[in-house]
Amino acid sequence: MKKDQADGDFAALEKELHEKLLLDLSWVALVHGVTEEERKEIEQKNIAGLGFDEEPIRYYPEKTLAAHVLGFVGKDDDGNERGYFGIEGGYDGDLRGRPGRILEERDAAGAPILVGGYRRVNSIDGRDIELTIDRPVQYIIEKYLKAGVLSYGAVSGSVIVMNPVTGDVLAMANYPTYDPGKYTEVSADTKEASSAVIEKRNLSISETYEPGSVMKALTIASAVDAGKVTPATTFTDAGPVVYSDYTIDNWDGKHYGMQNIVQLLQKSNNIGAAWVGHLLGANTLSKYFKNFGLGAVTNVGLEGEDTGTIRNYEDWTDIDLATISFGQGISATPLQMLNAVNVIANGGFLMQPRIVARVHDNGDVIDIPEKELRRVLSKETADTMVDLLTKAVEGGESKFFNIRNYRIAGKTGTAQIPVEGKYDPTKTNATFVGFLAASKKFSMIVRLDRPSASPYASETAVPLWMQITKELAGYYGIPPDIAVSN
Repeated sequence: MKKDQADGDFAALEKELHEKLLLDLSWVALVHGVTEEERKEIEQKNIAGLGFDEEPIRYYPEKTLAAHVLGFVGKDDDGNERGYFGIEGGYDGDLRGRPGRILEERDAAGAPILVGGYRRVNSIDGRDIELTIDRPVQYIIEKYLKAGVLSYGAVSGSVIVMNPVTGDVLAMANYPTYDPGKYTEVSADTKEASSAVIEKRNLSISETYEPGSVMKALTIASAVDAGKVTPATTFTDAGPVVYSDYTIDNWDGKHYGMQNIVQLLQKSNNIGAAWVGHLLGANTLSKYFKNFGLGAVTNVGLEGEDTGTIRNYEDWTDIDLATISFGQGISATPLQMLNAVNVIANGGFLMQPRIVARVHDNGDVIDIPEKELRRVLSKETADTMVDLLTKAVEGGESKFFNIRNYRIAGKTGTAQIPVEGKYDPTKTNATFVGFLAASKKFSMIVRLDRPSASPYASETAVPLWMQITKELAGYYGIPPDIAVSN
């Protein structure tokens, strides 16, 4: 720093402190955020009239772990500290508590009466927020997510793990990440990413995308529940079909003649999904999707959640109904998609996602109960869909990466990203969502944004999902349900 600049900064600081000391107050805070070492150094100077008061702060001892769940504390427009994003933003009022104050008698002119009453009111601690997050699970998914984003050359990625029965969020991570204690800096953990940015938004809840073929699971579930199809129902895939003067084709351009619903899911057949969507009709499909929780915030309790988009069914054309049936022309967040698939895993109920387990209020404990929002599917439909999604994994695109000794129910989704009004086949969102069909101990979604190694979910999101699931099965002690011979 140049001498003139240093002199100018010192003069400005001296003026600021002088103006504070002229205020008609019993005491005034000269500076905030003094460290313990600085306090000791100042105390040694024995400056008359100078004292110290403790100020509670929020800090993050585990650096980037669960950064997007936690959020961070920053300054508002008035220079006051407040929480932003995540728990810090969503529960800022609970966490901050109430500051202490001094009550004293003053005369008519407002000056303190030296022999008057004087009382100090201590500050009230904020509440402690206890999360549903399972720390080892959080660590596991962050480790694999970083490796997956870097390995597959993705712009970003998100992983969420939930208990499908209770709605508890067991882990939630995004990469690139950041250190909430140094939220203006690119963390060392993120510098390896091709998109080394400080992404403070929780992409798991704040970034919507077209999920693609993952939506076929919800379309088929709706049709089964409405009595429009069964697993044995057949349709004919004889080639591209036209809706509203637009042509629909399968993702691989291949056609298979007569197919049933099992084969539809295994081959992720767009033509079959569009056919099923038209059997249901726009009104019915729209109602089911909204009952699954799409198009509305989940109210998980984290700041920055987006709703996703489902247009009014009355505005859908034939092509809209067709594309929405296989997950394009509709948007959702990763949390919405996982919570919707949880309906299949838990027997048909939409649960309120829960990330706060309880609140500790100065000795009192307030439990946040599980919340069942509504029944979406019958138990019979949910059981049918578990079987269908298990067969989809066993005989579908993901089969080359499947874990050998566990039955998995799930669905891939490879959705092209619209660029300047057209879908770019080289830019995709790759998703896999599923659960262990026998135990249903946890459910998980993996979403990769624009992986460059391969545009297909079956070659990116699926192997990443399987790697994480293999480790989580060991962590939870889930016994294999398939006997595998050597």
